[in-house]
Amino acid sequence: MRRLRFACALVMVAATLLGACKGDINGGPSQQPPPGEPPPPAVPEELPLRRLSAVQFQNTVRDVLTRALGAPEADAVLRDGAVASQLQGYPRDLRVSIPGESHGGFSRMDQGVQQGHIDIAYSLGLRVGELLGSNAPRRGLLLGSCATDASTANDETCLVDFISRFGRLALRRPLDADDVAFYREAVSEPPVSPVAVQKVVALMLTAPEFLYFVEHGQADADGTVTRLTAHELAARLSYHFWQTLPDALLTEAADSGALLTDAGYRQQVERLMGDARAHQALGEFFSQWFRLDDLEEFDRRVGDPVFDAFRGDFTPTGDTRERINGEVADLVSWLVSHDGTLQDVLTDRHAFARDADLATLYGVPRWDGVSQPPTFSEPQRSGLLTRIAFLATGSANTRPIIKGYRIRNALLCGSIPPPPADAMMTRVELSPELTTREVVERLTETQGSCPSCHRTRLNPLGFVTENFDALGRFRSTQRLFDSTGQQVGERPVRTDTVPSVVPGDTRSVSSAAEVTQLILDSGQYEECFARQYFRYTFARPESDASDGPILEALNTAARSRQPLRAVLASVALRPEFQRKDFR
Repeated sequence: MRRLRFACALVMVAATLLGACKGDINGGPSQQPPPGEPPPPAVPEELPLRRLSAVQFQNTVRDVLTRALGAPEADAVLRDGAVASQLQGYPRDLRVSIPGESHGGFSRMDQGVQQGHIDIAYSLGLRVGELLGSNAPRRGLLLGSCATDASTANDETCLVDFISRFGRLALRRPLDADDVAFYREAVSEPPVSPVAVQKVVALMLTAPEFLYFVEHGQADADGTVTRLTAHELAARLSYHFWQTLPDALLTEAADSGALLTDAGYRQQVERLMGDARAHQALGEFFSQWFRLDDLEEFDRRVGDPVFDAFRGDFTPTGDTRERINGEVADLVSWLVSHDGTLQDVLTDRHAFARDADLATLYGVPRWDGVSQPPTFSEPQRSGLLTRIAFLATGSANTRPIIKGYRIRNALLCGSIPPPPADAMMTRVELSPELTTREVVERLTETQGSCPSCHRTRLNPLGFVTENFDALGRFRSTQRLFDSTGQQVGERPVRTDTVPSVVPGDTRSVSSAAEVTQLILDSGQYEECFARQYFRYTFARPESDASDGPILEALNTAARSRQPLRAVLASVALRPEFQRKDFR
């Protein structure tokens, strides 16, 4: 039976590679009812075979080797030039837009398979297999003393035992007799020879169950819906919270069946969510929700006379962008470990600048990553909207339109129609006479069809933080430069605006703190979180009809100001997370 399922998985992979899976995000053609017939009932669409994301693939290769060899030898293999190049060259996941949304989305929804995925997985498997098989000490770590025993009596047992142990790691479940036989039949060389080990390792690192989440569910399925097996559930939990394979404790809970009990399952969910290994997944979710990856590389503008004059003594490097975005991940991880709430993500005023460049921009001491982080010294720096990740542009010019769009569309899930064709290529350039706000107002609020969106929905949310420059530094005036970088003037900046967070609200504000409070009062932030976290978790768009209960549960938990740790963990406690629907 397992070999039949394995073959089915191979067929599904082949169909994907051949381009047969076209149509909707579920991998099949969109089914429309015949004319005159009512549409079918709304049911969740599930990907038939999700692949590991690029980050998950890299983490899994690293952790399989570490668990099999120990850290020193695993690190040596990972430092091999070919292995390092292949891991680095594994295709990056693309941000997949939600239907009707051209800018947002999550890269883990990218289930496209490129030739690069296959080529690199194949080459990587062969190279890792070669490095493990051709090295006698590593073979000893993998197979035990039987790998070097002069006696040949236990060679067969030695190889079979290796297949079972390495397979548990690579395939993330125990192997049955059919599995072992499948891999044993692939080896025609002496059982403990270098080539035998290489073949087994290469096959397992290119197997569908290594590259994909192959989920069959429990045998006693009720119709098309089945609960995941203990090991499938362990893998789903581990990859959701840690981006890698289950650790020893989670595997033990799956082996014993404790993971299928309510108490045992909850215990593991809380453990995974509270572990430091959750940092990477937390950073990924919030970074993609807030679209932090849209930020330009800062060092690209070094050498431009205007940018050089604007930046002054601050010299960005190739790591500045990563550090700026990493500060938001550190903020979230800190809140998770200190009983912070989702609302605290908006309002917390601690600075998490681990490096001197970011600390300089904030005007605070560096944070050591352990002790209490310093608090912003500037009273105007009120929280998320005034963090450098939300302010910086990688240029000398602020971008109020983009800032406003990010808040309205990403943070609040507000729908914004696409700009008219004649406005697509319009750039807001620095002026030697006008502030950026004045330039934007003239371009977007006085002509054509632009004012309908810009005047009420986009510009105001961007203008309210114009008292911070394009590096995120506080300012009360904007310095004006000519094309050679000479300062030719200075003008006061204005932040007064009517943001209309809720349509029809005409209240005027002049600070990011006031806008933040309007956002919190609106309830849109928590509702948007529920949608975004659903998309991130299930790698598909939500359906209000079929996914309403889980969306409402997430929204309610967030709005009730439960600890962020509990809110994020709650999605895994839902029955939808623990089952597979084969409809």
